[in-house]
Amino acid sequence: MALPPSFWLLIASEALMTAGYSVSFPFLALYLSGHRGVPMAWVGLFLSLSMLVSAVSQVMGGEISDVIGRKKVMVMSLALRALLIAVIAWVVWSGAGLWAIFVFHPIGMFIGSFFQPSARSWVADYVPPAHRMKAYGLLRMGGNAGWAVGPAIGGLLAAGSYAMLFGVSAAVYAVCAVIIFLIIKDKPGAARGGDAGFDLRAAAGTLKDKQFLRFCFFTFTMCAVMSQLVVSTSLYSKTYLGFSERQIGLLFTINGSLVVLLQYFMTRVLEGWRITTGLTLGALCYAAGYLGVGYAASYYFAAAAIVVVTLGEIAVSPGMQALGANMAPRAEKGRYLGVQGLFQQVGSATGIFIGSNAIQNISPRFQEGPWFLVAFLACISAAGFWSLGGFISKERNGLRPPEPVTTPPTENPEAA
Repeated sequence: MALPPSFWLLIASEALMTAGYSVSFPFLALYLSGHRGVPMAWVGLFLSLSMLVSAVSQVMGGEISDVIGRKKVMVMSLALRALLIAVIAWVVWSGAGLWAIFVFHPIGMFIGSFFQPSARSWVADYVPPAHRMKAYGLLRMGGNAGWAVGPAIGGLLAAGSYAMLFGVSAAVYAVCAVIIFLIIKDKPGAARGGDAGFDLRAAAGTLKDKQFLRFCFFTFTMCAVMSQLVVSTSLYSKTYLGFSERQIGLLFTINGSLVVLLQYFMTRVLEGWRITTGLTLGALCYAAGYLGVGYAASYYFAAAAIVVVTLGEIAVSPGMQALGANMAPRAEKGRYLGVQGLFQQVGSATGIFIGSNAIQNISPRFQEGPWFLVAFLACISAAGFWSLGGFISKERNGLRPPEPVTTPPTENPEAA
């Protein structure tokens, strides 16, 4: 199937937007702790709460786009996010009170998170179900292409001015808003069915499915591990490994570049395997990679550890999405995936809080201690995914049902 031309422009916008985001926000923790003296534990709490705020807005963004249309929500989200990031840039440049960052960053996260459900709904409007996996995979690769470029640029700019980082991010979001406004069009007749609203009791009822509840729990622990990549890795690398902002940005570039280069090939390698097997191996890669970060004796050792972490990411990220969709009944896929997404966001927020607090309170006594905690959570996730594979059907676990065996009719000699 030929995807609509505007879909490719949406991919380009997503790549540009991710690059703009990753120019500045991976360095926000470094700015708050290193330049404004905010304790790392408080930085972790602040960023965790901001992520929880964005989890709530995912649901709201999808609901609003059902009523007023996808394009309006995407443009509004990007334009207001650009304005709020510009305010943060001014605060950093002027040295104004930190209260402005503590207020405007969560608001920006809340409004900015309206974009994702609206954009994915727009894709679903134009792309039939059989082709959506391919379409969403291309979107993810576009985002990671932006992630490969942004942190490296941010690392270079951070050496001169943190205010410039956020100024660039604001400008990029504004450009993306203009692109979406000029290019993207809603499908006629789509996104007008929001009368039923969000049924919280029905969503909570998905957890009566015991296997799905187990899967959500291990999704929570796995996302707590996955969230260590940006905040905890940057804080630890700066404080205990002595890396510069430029070097830290290059670590993130390695991660994003490898996702773009290897995601397709990893998917092909894991094709025909149980999804839970891929999730188990990916979780173990996370455990080994993060222990490698903790014990990195040089920058090259740390880069190698990030490579191992990335191998875990490209096995785990698509696997969790696929297994969540496979476990959902046909008529409740959105509801199940929404609940799974909530566990993902809360797990990520919890992971940031645990990681930053561990680096502040454990590392002074046992430098590598936080990474043992992270590796333990990764191993718990690996064991959980492996055990889950014994309880769900092969079809749910990504294996095709065997072809029915047909035998040719035998001739009855007595009937002759």
